[in-house]
Formats: sequence, structure tokens, C-alpha cells
Amino acid sequence: MKKKNEFSYFEQFTKAASLAKDATKELKNYISNFNGESAAEEKKKIHDIENQADNILHELKRFLLKDFLPPIDREDIVAIAHKIDDLVDEIDEVVIDIDIFIITEIKENMKKSIELLETAVGTTYDLIVAMNNLKNVNEIKNKVIEVNKLEEEADKLYENSVKELYKNEKDPIQIIKWSRMYETLEDCFDACENIADCIEEVLLKNG
Repeated sequence: MKKKNEFSYFEQFTKAASLAKDATKELKNYISNFNGESAAEEKKKIHDIENQADNILHELKRFLLKDFLPPIDREDIVAIAHKIDDLVDEIDEVVIDIDIFIITEIKENMKKSIELLETAVGTTYDLIVAMNNLKNVNEIKNKVIEVNKLEEEADKLYENSVKELYKNEKDPIQIIKWSRMYETLEDCFDACENIADCIEEVLLKNG
């Protein structure tokens, strides 16, 4: 049982992953009710969430510096924390791109990607919760597999989106903008997979 006021790295991972869920939900709501004029406002909302995730990372690293006996290897703690932070950063980047590219209309494939992203981030969160107990080997493994499958599904959606873009769009500026948007979304799924791969390695080391 965790003592009162005892610092828990796994709780910090979960808090950061919860912020990734919050950012994804905010992004989905924004896209569902899209108004290009509110992009700057939405960017600030999600960036505030990203700042909270940064604070968790900094707090975790500060504690780790003075921790005599962490529950898993220090480099693994840092790696997982950074990869969760990277996920929040990538979600933040989506709305930044919407703003700087002055996107005025959301393509259907982007809506599909964000729907899938909500599932991927939620599954990644569930994986991190399961990792609170490294003895949950089967549950952790199953969640890793789920995240990887969702990333593969996202890869196919990305490929189809880019293919459709080049097939139907004649304006080179729009091609540049939307190629970048799809790449940024793909980076979000890659960030989920990176977390899953990192946790799988930790599981193997501590099994």
C-alpha cells in the first residue's frame, strides 16, 4: 500500500495520460463544431493542457533526482514520461497547424482520423493504468496489441487520405497544407505506439 504523501511515478504517468485524453476530447469537440475563427482560442485551451503535462514531467524528474530506489530503472521512468509528454505535444500540434495554415474547412478524413485518435489515446491511457501493476502481464500485453492495431489502422487511413488528396485536389497550396495536417495526425498515432513499445520493453525487463 502506498504511504500517505508517497510519490508514485505510475500515478504521474496516469495523470499525464489523462491530460492526453482531455486534449483529444477538446480537439474532437472543436473539430465537430468547427469554426476557423476560433482556432487561436482553441489553440490556447489545448496548449494550457500541454503545459500541465510539462509540469508533471518536470515534477517527476525533480523527484527522480533525489529518489534512492525507484520502482523501475530510472531511464525507463524518464523514457515513459517523455513519450507521454510527446503525445500531448503532438495533439497540441494539430490545433497549432489548423491555426497557422488558416484551415477554414475540415475534411472528412480528418474527422475520421480524430475519431480514431480518441480511441487510440483512450486505449493508451488504459494501458498506462494497467501498468500501475506490472504483474498485470496479460492485460498490459493485450493493451499493447490494441494500440499497435489502432496505429496500423491509422496508417491505412493516412495513406488513403493522402492518395485522395493528390487525386482530387488541384490547388498546390491546399495539397501542402493538408499533407502537413495528415502528417501531424499520423504523428499522434505514432506517439501512442511509442508509449506502447516503451511499456512493452519495461515489461520484458521486469518480468
